[in-house]
Amino acid sequence: METYSGGVSVETVGEQGPLPRGRHGLTREQVEASQYARLCTAVLDAVGELGFAATTVADIVTRAQVARRTFYAVFGSKDECFGAAYDLAVGAALDQLRETVTGLEGVNFEERVRISFEIYLNVLATQPGAARALYVETLAAGPGLIEHRLRVHERFADYIAAVAAVGVRDGDLAAPPDRELIDMLLGGIDDRVRACLHRQGAHALPELAPLFSRAAIALVSKHA
Repeated sequence: METYSGGVSVETVGEQGPLPRGRHGLTREQVEASQYARLCTAVLDAVGELGFAATTVADIVTRAQVARRTFYAVFGSKDECFGAAYDLAVGAALDQLRETVTGLEGVNFEERVRISFEIYLNVLATQPGAARALYVETLAAGPGLIEHRLRVHERFADYIAAVAAVGVRDGDLAAPPDRELIDMLLGGIDDRVRACLHRQGAHALPELAPLFSRAAIALVSKHA
């Protein structure tokens, strides 16, 4: 079956280029949204390349092509910027993934699971800086990012539950999986992604799709 690779992105969360010089006809809200998105993209790029501890505000504003005062008008610190980028990037990817995968016609539950992992891991593989920032450097960011990680974990769990709900609706599943089992699955996925990034690099992440698919399907089948 075809491998899906729709336009899901964990890094490109908005317009990345600088605003045009002079009069540009944009509203204040549009300007602020552009600056916010570029700073979020820039911090993922910087942290993925340099590491969280070594990344400075100067690194971020240089990549975002904004003034330092603009940064502090939007965020209070590097930590706040990184937390916002983490929420925004993964949230945007999950929203797009949910819309794409749950809306597919003529696809059973097992295929939806496989397609989900193929899409997400292929996106991470093409954006190694963002992958490292999101899976490795979030741990180095310390306690300030704990709440962000918990919220993102919940969003991933919500996505898996949504895919399972489609399976129940279509008769592929007898019942939705236990939420605690989903949490265990996600913990294992995070661990394997980090291990792959450390040992092989982001390019090898798509090789994990069959393993993740088997684990998710076995979990649901056991529950049913």
